[in-house]
Amino acid sequence: MKAKEKKLKQTFAAGLAAAVTALSCTVTGIHAEQGAVTECGGWFESAYAEWDANAIGGNVSVSYAENGGAFQQADAELIRGTRVDIPGLKGNAQYTLHIEGSAGSADCTVQTMAYDRTGYAHDGFSDIGAYMDDGTLKPDVTVIYVTNENKDTITYNGKTGLYNIFFSAKPKKVLFRLIGTIDVPAGTVANDGSHNDGSNMLYLQNSSEVTVEGIGPDTNLIDWGIEMKRCTSCEFRNLWLGHYPDDGIAMTGNEQIRTEHIWIHNNTIEKGYNAFAGNGHVDADKADGDGSLDMKWAHHITVSYNQFVNCHKTSLVGGRIDQEQDYITYHHNWFNNTESRNPRARNAHIHSFNNYFLSNSEYGICASYNSKIFSESNYFEGANNPLYAINMGKDAYSGTIKSYHDLFVNCDMGGTLAYQIVTERNAQPSIPNLIEGGEGYDQFDSSLYAYQTQTPEEAKETVLRYAGRMPENLPQGSDVIPSETTATTSETSETTTTTTVTEPIAVRGDVNLNGSADLADAVALMQYLLKENDLTDAQAENADLDENGRINAADLTLVKRMLLGS
Repeated sequence: MKAKEKKLKQTFAAGLAAAVTALSCTVTGIHAEQGAVTECGGWFESAYAEWDANAIGGNVSVSYAENGGAFQQADAELIRGTRVDIPGLKGNAQYTLHIEGSAGSADCTVQTMAYDRTGYAHDGFSDIGAYMDDGTLKPDVTVIYVTNENKDTITYNGKTGLYNIFFSAKPKKVLFRLIGTIDVPAGTVANDGSHNDGSNMLYLQNSSEVTVEGIGPDTNLIDWGIEMKRCTSCEFRNLWLGHYPDDGIAMTGNEQIRTEHIWIHNNTIEKGYNAFAGNGHVDADKADGDGSLDMKWAHHITVSYNQFVNCHKTSLVGGRIDQEQDYITYHHNWFNNTESRNPRARNAHIHSFNNYFLSNSEYGICASYNSKIFSESNYFEGANNPLYAINMGKDAYSGTIKSYHDLFVNCDMGGTLAYQIVTERNAQPSIPNLIEGGEGYDQFDSSLYAYQTQTPEEAKETVLRYAGRMPENLPQGSDVIPSETTATTSETSETTTTTTVTEPIAVRGDVNLNGSADLADAVALMQYLLKENDLTDAQAENADLDENGRINAADLTLVKRMLLGS
């Protein structure tokens, strides 16, 4: 790198670092050394802050208040070292955090974001899990903090240990807050190569209104997974799972009692690992675990804003042809280098929209055995067989797929398959089963819940920015998803599609065209000046702040001044 270019990068980096500090939080009322709060910000229905131990001191307590409201004390378990993470806040709201220690105190103000509750799980149903739809805790919820140190000694309803509580205490209105890295809880079937199924699995049984969530950016479930059985209104969020020998997250019921209204969102799930695969007891195809997110005998499920990383058998919907599972939504997930089952479906209606599929070596979406999938505004990149509607394996019939507004980039579309690409949202194509006697596409998408779609390009950007568990380095800016959407509402008798076409409004400094000027625009402009990216005509117009027809360092300076309010 040339010395001049290196110096330019260092200068920009220093300026942007100052901007990050100013934009991620507003620090007020400091009664300690200047800079006592080193970082703070809002995330999805949560807030966090970090501070200088020398300035704040020890015996730290943290309280928080929505603007204009009374302060509440944050639970001591949420304070770890010089950081606090506070979940259970209202979405799209402003909060003041007050941090007080033996040496001083400081306040900071943050802005939260709201989770996207679109999907079948919330269709005609509200307040899934232990939280209400506004992001705050339900009344009378029992909160249980789980760490690696106490996982086998916590108690609830007469049972001791996380495994036993899940298995037989029938949790209801319980919030399990998992903190840090948690090893395999005691009580599971040992992963010793002697069992084909169930190794290192916990079973959440006969439970309702339960949320299992990770706190902050570092909750890791290593070498184990969780299966829900006959559960209603449960939520899993902000978790990292990997190296599980069987399933990561799973759900099941039976013909009499289904698992229903389940919301799996904002998790990062990497591939599993079973060292005993192929040993004569454990199936050879379980080397990467069995399934990352599997479901059977379940209905009204939403899988959203998750990252699936390097998974082999990602998401199986229906393990056998005699199992029934239905009304499932996948949206804003990142299927990143996943080989197959994104998902693979039997006997189900599935709406898959605004997902990002990248480098899927076997296939993308698979519709088998009479399943019907509506694939809408997904971004497929480097995927083999992105729309794989076929009678897979020993299945007697194929499934069918209707594709609308999907984008295929460097994809191999495969051979003769039971899918059809349409150019109108409300088109009702005749898509027959590949095998005579099987069910064709039944136009179930003419009666869906209310939802909004982005273009595939917008969805990819949103997924890359927000899918997965809370990152250690948060993206800057206050936007959640771009506001230009297609709103679709459905009635039983007919479908009404309302397309709102909004002419883009030019915003000075809005380089990434998300409708507002924020730190991400300064980063994009810096990358352009360093020749790391290009700008479209519209981006260039917004980036030329001094309106001299040229984009240079003077424009970057103006962006930074605008963001800092100077």
